[in-house]
Amino acid sequence: MPQLRAEQKAFFEQHGYLIVNGLFRQEELDEIKEEYRKLWLEMVASGEIVQDPARPVESLFPRLSNHHRVSDVAFRYMLDERTCGIVKQLIEEEPLVIQTVYYFKAPGGRGLPLHQDNYDIGVVPGTTYTAWVSLEQSDEENGGLFLVPGSHKFDLAVPVPIESDEYTFPHTIPIPDGYQTITLETEPGDVVFFTGNCYHGSHRNQSRHRFRQAFVTHYAGSSVERITLNHNMLINSKGKRVRRRLNPTPKAVATQGDITTWRKIYFPEKGKIN
Repeated sequence: MPQLRAEQKAFFEQHGYLIVNGLFRQEELDEIKEEYRKLWLEMVASGEIVQDPARPVESLFPRLSNHHRVSDVAFRYMLDERTCGIVKQLIEEEPLVIQTVYYFKAPGGRGLPLHQDNYDIGVVPGTTYTAWVSLEQSDEENGGLFLVPGSHKFDLAVPVPIESDEYTFPHTIPIPDGYQTITLETEPGDVVFFTGNCYHGSHRNQSRHRFRQAFVTHYAGSSVERITLNHNMLINSKGKRVRRRLNPTPKAVATQGDITTWRKIYFPEKGKIN
């Protein structure tokens, strides 16, 4: 497990994010991509993914949520000791997995406006933490991440409506005076860690042929007491499900906007169960 240097922890505490370069090998990235390619093909064949003529490419490659519940490959990588170990060092407690998300980010795919992950996840006390594994080179042209350094120190902000075809949902967070966004550029195998209060989003993929695939795991610290109902499928470092009390008053409740498979749930001690 990689050991963070003191200056890395200090950077994370000051800015709310940290990039760890080359954390995963190319063959591991290929394994993740191949697993999600298979899942994607199954969902296209079964009709779970349907092409929308209005957005023919973007609709074919939606983000895929929580497929660690049906995939042992995704389950294994979400609990990888490198990402979990770094999160543990950053927050100084055991992390619990909240969810996983896979992004294909196909050419032409819209971006995400500035938002805070904990706005709808509703972790109390504290916030969420993210490990964003870059499966391919990522930059502004192909839809890379952008964020506001230092914004992790703010409380959860109320989004405001926007009218823009650049983004997949129509609201954003105003940037406070004295702060600005930066675009993060990553290479395959780099991992971006950031907090659930950090203002972040992603650019539209303006490239003609480049995907921007990423495998993302959201965590909470084990000291979490409450969490929103639809995120209360927490998993500890041993791969076992744990529960917390429900947060009855989250800032928002996420709608079913992603492709999520619920038919089977995977746990190592039980195998795949219906």
